[in-house]
Amino acid sequence: MTVSAARRYAAHGANSTDSSDASRRLIHGFCTAIALGVLAGCATTTSLPPPNTSAQAQSTWRARAAELQSIQHFELHGRLLGLGVSAVRGDLNWAQDGERFDVRFFGPLGVGAVALSGRPDDLEVRTKDGTVRTGQPEAYMQQQLGWSLPLAGLRWWVLGAPAPSSRPQVELDGDGRALRLRQDGWEVSYIEYREAGQRALPRKLELADSERGFRLVIDDWGGLPLPGLPK
Repeated sequence: MTVSAARRYAAHGANSTDSSDASRRLIHGFCTAIALGVLAGCATTTSLPPPNTSAQAQSTWRARAAELQSIQHFELHGRLLGLGVSAVRGDLNWAQDGERFDVRFFGPLGVGAVALSGRPDDLEVRTKDGTVRTGQPEAYMQQQLGWSLPLAGLRWWVLGAPAPSSRPQVELDGDGRALRLRQDGWEVSYIEYREAGQRALPRKLELADSERGFRLVIDDWGGLPLPGLPK
């Protein structure tokens, strides 16, 4: 090989290396941008329409909230998904009987299964590691499972009503239903309603506080009293 040919070959190799490095940097940056975009999308709640502030909506809401808060028995079957960095994903079954409830969560293929029975201040938690009775179930779940639900408030929020224990901030839709509810440090967004037990109940909702976020899709409602009958 002549000297000039060797120089041309070396220059070509350097240019190829630079081009290859640039391509790798471009691909890496592109993949990083996609990953960040996906994470940002997961952490963002669904957009909701503007709230309705009419007197009619307010009047309908007052009657609706009182009726929903009187419900003492229900069952729901749905799917729970953690938003943002949470990896929670699985089936959620909830049976409410007065102050007592029975909640069962099953991850994919039964992984991460947990059963909760009792009241929020006196609860039995069952996992693959055994059974524990606790008066602080949310703290226990967070410590043992890495995630937890606002059990005391969620019992009401799944119905589309605020918990009667504290004052909420509520935004309404045009039908006088909760569109967005803020209570006890949590914000609940109601994405979709469906007819169940002769009343409109949530089908899709998202809830989040400053550290956690979840989406709940309710596939089935059961055990509901008919409107106007004893709850």
